[in-house]
Amino acid sequence: MHTLKEQIQSIINTSGAQMGVSLIHIESGEEIHINADESYPMASVLKIPVLCEAFHQMAAGAFTLDDRWPLTYPEKNIGSGVLTYLDEGLNPTVRDLLTLMIIISDNTATDMVMRRLGVEKVDGFMKALGVSDINLAFDIRGIFDDMYGHDGADPKTFIGDIHQQRTAPEMNRDGVSLKGGSTNNTATARDMTRLCAMIYRGEAVSREASDGMLHILLQQTLNQRLPRFLPYGVPFAHKTGTLSGIRNDAGILYANEENHIAITVFSRWDAEAVSGDKVAEWARMEAIDGAFGEIGLAVWEWYCS
Repeated sequence: MHTLKEQIQSIINTSGAQMGVSLIHIESGEEIHINADESYPMASVLKIPVLCEAFHQMAAGAFTLDDRWPLTYPEKNIGSGVLTYLDEGLNPTVRDLLTLMIIISDNTATDMVMRRLGVEKVDGFMKALGVSDINLAFDIRGIFDDMYGHDGADPKTFIGDIHQQRTAPEMNRDGVSLKGGSTNNTATARDMTRLCAMIYRGEAVSREASDGMLHILLQQTLNQRLPRFLPYGVPFAHKTGTLSGIRNDAGILYANEENHIAITVFSRWDAEAVSGDKVAEWARMEAIDGAFGEIGLAVWEWYCS
């Protein structure tokens, strides 16, 4: 019988993508790492560190989950989420913003939170927790400014431009946002898994704060990667991340009452090879997401058998 590590390596080999994988079985302490120390752009997986720093600052009394932060037009962002389409003046609670940030990956909600926390504070907290290979360099708007050249543009202009385009926007693939290293929003699979394990164990801020984070992460609606092939009803507290050529997923798999697994899978793939062919691009992304699902299922079966 193949070991779990061998099964995961085989899935990676047939995926056509480059992957970094790290998992920690919470109860036994068993760890599996494959290319786990390579730096990958986190994309929206960065929202897990942001969630941690939000609860860290709440524990210090900076604000509460019930505080309300008004939506303004300059804070609106492109990409995933719904707040971009809603009226200026909406007054969501911090709880609302954190929930939107995680469960539908709302980029406007994320930047509303990140700008109040301070990007440098999120990064600093990761270093204080000892997960020093998790790097936060700029907010979500910074990613899109780097990729699409909207730096300094009126939000009404660049949001309208992106949403009304009939062709794919021109992308800067040589910028920092698609690269590894500490000048970008990056992490290794090993340190992201360590952070997820700390959240589950109650070691990130406090037990109460970790329970609050897990409550939000367990409501995730974007479940087409690691939990893709899991049996119905298996809880997975997690966050996905997506950029051109980047597909990620990280969190805690509640395999059963006796087995909990912190797991991260980061991936790179050749998006340029199918650029301009939407059918080929979709097929390629589905294949990679399927590989994520196979890894998630293999992990669940291993610890539940």
